[in-house]
Amino acid sequence: MIRNGFIVSAAACASIAAAALGARAAGPSDGWRQVGTGIQGGVSGMAPTEGAPVGPNRADAVIVRDNKGDGESRVATVRLRPGRAPVTTELLWLGVLPKDLEALDAVPGRAGHYIALAGNGDAYHILVANGRATVQGGPVTVPERRDGDNYESFALHRDRSGRVFAVWATRGSGALKAVVRAASPRVGTYGLDFGSPTARQEFAVPLPNEDEVRHISDLKVLADGTVLVSSASDPNMDDGPFSSAVYNAGRLAVDGAHHAVLRLRETDELTPLRRFTKQDDRKIEAIAFPRDGRAIWGTDDENHGGWVRFDRVTP
Repeated sequence: MIRNGFIVSAAACASIAAAALGARAAGPSDGWRQVGTGIQGGVSGMAPTEGAPVGPNRADAVIVRDNKGDGESRVATVRLRPGRAPVTTELLWLGVLPKDLEALDAVPGRAGHYIALAGNGDAYHILVANGRATVQGGPVTVPERRDGDNYESFALHRDRSGRVFAVWATRGSGALKAVVRAASPRVGTYGLDFGSPTARQEFAVPLPNEDEVRHISDLKVLADGTVLVSSASDPNMDDGPFSSAVYNAGRLAVDGAHHAVLRLRETDELTPLRRFTKQDDRKIEAIAFPRDGRAIWGTDDENHGGWVRFDRVTP
């Protein structure tokens, strides 16, 4: 139930959910593995757990769900091991209750700390520990948000100098391009400050190219500054069919004043690194990159739940 803005869910609910998913058979031969059931079980954002073991088909991650109702899960942990079904554990959310969490990334160098971004542009600094996701301070709105903006992506990147940069984007829709911004945030123990964006660039993908196209459904920055994005097509029917693609979108660079610079590709310069057609029926809304160089795709397939898949791509 809700009490003074806090979710006080029974811990038993989380353990039951974990047991139910853990008992499921491993994913089908195409590599997809289920980490949430039904329309409340999608993966809308994902980040690896810092310091957790990684390897072939092995990773620990934190995921967010885009649920809006009181008492519905917002954050979960996922344990992926070779030859075993995923173990998903829903976490208690303590703090100001968000709606529609759409993206997540880990705070570099601070184990257990994450920034979760809601669709309306409100960012939440959370600490994940002891079965809880605890908000550190209040939500902070990303700079230059406009009425009607819809956000589905967020990334934090630490360059070789140790500076941390944030990159986020509106998702865009059809002829309306996504707008990508970058800034140098400060993430304190109980505070978050994005500062002013130093880079802004519009972006659109060639595929998918039907139904409601979301040009950027998630975004992450690799160690070398490569910006990878996922895009998705949604017919606005909870049974799909969906389609998705993953792209090398360009680079995040740093200028002489140590400001972030975006160098993104034009639409006609883009070729999918991975493409999932309507026959595949996957709506990728989350991408993550464990430190061993592999990728994990996460989906919010509405009535079909949430799924993840390991992959290896060469940007």
